[in-house]
Amino acid sequence: MANSIPQFRYPLGELNKTSDFLRIGIVDYTPSGLTRSTDAPTGTIGPGSTTVRGQSRPTGAPYSVNQNGRKNTKSFKGIIILPIPSNIQDGNSVKYTEGSLDGLTAATLGIVQNAFADAEFDVGMSITNALKSSTNTLFSPEAKEYFLRNLATQAANIPFGGNLTPSQLLARQSGNILNPNMELLFDGVTLRSFKFSFKLTPRSLEEATQVKSIIRTLKQNMAPGRSSDLKGFNDSKSTISNLYLSTPNIFELSYMKGNGAHPFLHRFKQCFLTDMSVNYTGEGTYATYGGAINDGGGTPVSMIMDLGFKELEPIYADDYSSAGGVGY
Repeated sequence: MANSIPQFRYPLGELNKTSDFLRIGIVDYTPSGLTRSTDAPTGTIGPGSTTVRGQSRPTGAPYSVNQNGRKNTKSFKGIIILPIPSNIQDGNSVKYTEGSLDGLTAATLGIVQNAFADAEFDVGMSITNALKSSTNTLFSPEAKEYFLRNLATQAANIPFGGNLTPSQLLARQSGNILNPNMELLFDGVTLRSFKFSFKLTPRSLEEATQVKSIIRTLKQNMAPGRSSDLKGFNDSKSTISNLYLSTPNIFELSYMKGNGAHPFLHRFKQCFLTDMSVNYTGEGTYATYGGAINDGGGTPVSMIMDLGFKELEPIYADDYSSAGGVGY
């Protein structure tokens, strides 16, 4: 790392090849963006092409989302070194939801899919084919009975705002219900959050200066920017002052042992610093160092800094192929 990169450290003890610490690197945010294909899709409506950012692209070309190892290649704007937190935890979660598909709905689904599977799709013909092929299923005694129960329950609910369902009616009359064929289904990914708490007790003017710089640097880099130079749609500047806000900088967290990644602890993806709080009365009462201001006077003797980070991307199985230790 270049010597010109601002580095702040607490405490100011010597670091060696066996030292464990948390490194927080600060880099500019780079939007993941969208990639537009240079090949127009089949059936594109409208002739010719359009020019986007100086590049000719066919009208109607599809976009694709860029989210494949969104690692920022820019160098650090700053580095903060802090002790390993007293409470290290990681947690991974994936969203699942209960799904059900009864036999009547499954049979109807198959009929509709077959009718709509024609290469030359025609709405009227597809509906006709669906009705023809559904004779044995949709007009079976079971289907007609359930359909009539559905109409009856809806009609019964109207006068007094009831909530009777066909399944409840079937259960009351026969003690049975339609088999829901329930199954737990994958429903998406989640983003991990991390909370850290550090007790800062500067013991010298040098440490007081470092602590103040650490707090200020974190606050400044978690804040959005505003400038008349910011660009919006079509990569153009606005004539309205401060119309846009820039995304705050992002943070790359790493547990370190000496000059390398920690051989055991978990890894992080790029994070936003979503919340930060500092208690300047860490011992429950206001107390500062005396002396001149330029000699550290006025520095609180004890502070508690709480940081909340959230990763920009979910964790995928292939991420573990290049991650050491316990992975993510």
